[in-house]
Amino acid sequence: EVFMYINSAYLNDSLLNCKDTQNPISVGSCGNYRLITVNQLPTFRPKGRLDYQLIYIASGAAHFYFKSTDEATVIPAGTFVLFRPREYQKYIYYGSDHTEAYWIHFSGTQVKSILREYNIDDATHIFRTGTQFVYSEIFKNIISEIQQKRLGFELIIEAYLKQLFVLISRNKESLDDDS
Repeated sequence: EVFMYINSAYLNDSLLNCKDTQNPISVGSCGNYRLITVNQLPTFRPKGRLDYQLIYIASGAAHFYFKSTDEATVIPAGTFVLFRPREYQKYIYYGSDHTEAYWIHFSGTQVKSILREYNIDDATHIFRTGTQFVYSEIFKNIISEIQQKRLGFELIIEAYLKQLFVLISRNKESLDDDS
């Protein structure tokens, strides 16, 4: 048997790849994958997505292929990867790495300037921050808020996302894609 833990939430109960053109920043979806007996979980989006995607490797490792190169960059636990709209995306989680990853998709009219406010520059993709329990907890809280959709949840998940940005900015060791 093949096992994989998945917990995810979608704002509009949809897997649609969409862009928010109304709000400064908003979360479209958030989730967590933990490979248990799955051999591999590949993602390939040659034209990227319309939104931003932030991935946190909580444990294990992940294999990312930046700029359509054939050589993988192995991303260890305690690292965030940020994809911007329409960027080439290819990455693979392998069961043998015991990968646990969290991800969030977000968009909006002010995302670029909001990221700059938190010293997350326009070109860097990889942010090593170290493994911290708080990151997983923030992602779990966002997932829960989207799933329950209680009063004011949009404000709460935006605040959690900004909290992630603050913590990344405080703890990051920016790396070039080639490292």
